[in-house]
Amino acid sequence: MKWLSRVTWLYLTLPFIIFCAGWLRLSIAIPVAAVLLWVVWRLLKQKSSDLSPFPKFQLPFYLLLLTILWVFLSGVGGYAFQNWDHHWRNAVLRDLITDTWPVVYSSPEQGPVKILVYYLGYWLPSALAGKLLGWKFANFFLFLWTWLGVLLTILHLNLKLRTSLIKTALLLIFFSGADALGVLFLAQDYPMLWPPVQHLEIWAGSLQYSAFTTQLFWVFNQAVPAWLCIVLILELDNSLSDNRSFQITEKIFIWSLCFFFAPLASIGLFPYLLLEWFKGTNFKNPLKDIRFDLLLASVAVVIISYLFFSSNTAAQERGFQSLAVKDFLIFFLLEGGIFWLLLAPGLRRDLRWIVTGFLLILIPFIQFGSGRDFVMRASIAPLFYLMIVTGGILFQNTSSRFLRFTFTVLFLIGALTPLYEINRSVYRTFEYYLLLDDNPPAQTSQEPITHLEQGVAPELEHPGALVSDKIQTLKFMDDKLSKNFIANVRQSLYYRYIAPR
Repeated sequence: MKWLSRVTWLYLTLPFIIFCAGWLRLSIAIPVAAVLLWVVWRLLKQKSSDLSPFPKFQLPFYLLLLTILWVFLSGVGGYAFQNWDHHWRNAVLRDLITDTWPVVYSSPEQGPVKILVYYLGYWLPSALAGKLLGWKFANFFLFLWTWLGVLLTILHLNLKLRTSLIKTALLLIFFSGADALGVLFLAQDYPMLWPPVQHLEIWAGSLQYSAFTTQLFWVFNQAVPAWLCIVLILELDNSLSDNRSFQITEKIFIWSLCFFFAPLASIGLFPYLLLEWFKGTNFKNPLKDIRFDLLLASVAVVIISYLFFSSNTAAQERGFQSLAVKDFLIFFLLEGGIFWLLLAPGLRRDLRWIVTGFLLILIPFIQFGSGRDFVMRASIAPLFYLMIVTGGILFQNTSSRFLRFTFTVLFLIGALTPLYEINRSVYRTFEYYLLLDDNPPAQTSQEPITHLEQGVAPELEHPGALVSDKIQTLKFMDDKLSKNFIANVRQSLYYRYIAPR
């Protein structure tokens, strides 16, 4: 399994090294990249400590087929129906391909300097491929890159669950909260349970804990690297190494990479990292066996990422939002709370279980930015923990029959949410390829659009077209959502001190 660790480290570190080359001035990029390359080389050379149940690991054909089909139906690459969010994600990739790095939209001698400031690390390998071989190849590479990330996640998750690979894959694809019950009893107009192609996640309005399939189908750029970082941190507990200090340093480095790819998801992961630090640190001699090269690399990744992200003031709105007690309790119970409470008899002394409940309770009350992204993304880590524990109960015959039966019923109810996401993609993709008489190319206006409204149900989005590609460039966008991507950085620390000139 040494190859699995090696491929994973390369997968997670390569985008940041590319980022250094394009977004930092050379006097900073060269030493930072050198430290990263040194750390990666050391990690690639270290002995694998995976406790794999597969002595000679081979990837079965059905796993390759299942993961390829899942990523295909997500719309990544543009080969199947794309949900509304892909309008923005396609625009980010296109601007990364066609513009110089960093992507500058306006740079007058005086006044606002507007550049692309977003969690763009995930696209960088594909954008680099696109600069060399064009838009279509970039999308093909993005498809392969996403499929590889999903495959790596499943393989690492399987080391934690100790079950068959097909069960591990199906758990990741179909685990979700009981959105169908919220739709059945509480939704007013939309969504409904029929037809089975609707977006069940929005039954609670501005509150949403997204299923993993929903994350892949809507925000793959944050979801896939976050999953991989989360499962790596959890997997290190299975390591043969007794050197806890080294493990903690390695986990800090993994978390820093998560912060670069998906900062909101990393916030939900941080309490677990803090817990591991308290558990694994020898406070009498806290510096013993610490890998200072890993620590230095972690600090560099976090500081540079923070300076870049904080140059966009769109997310500066922070605080707590009030929720009606009834609405919160229903949301909490249906979106993971029932799973969490049923685990109490066996795990009430487990600090991870306590942290998970604390996060699931607290996250809905936190407001970060103008949208609901924080609730959807910060919840990825606690939901991942619940999924792993659920998999252990379903697959390992160590729990009571009552608990296994209850979790099976809850899992099947929750599976409707990802099933509806998959159905919508199948329906619209089938319609496009086989039912429409002609498939005209997407109509692009000669005038660049400045606003993009989400005015219809997802299954009715861009009728007659497969891809969400109305935004040809973010340069001219001037609506509320575009502020998540475009920032005036002239006064930012990033622009003044580390951006290339």
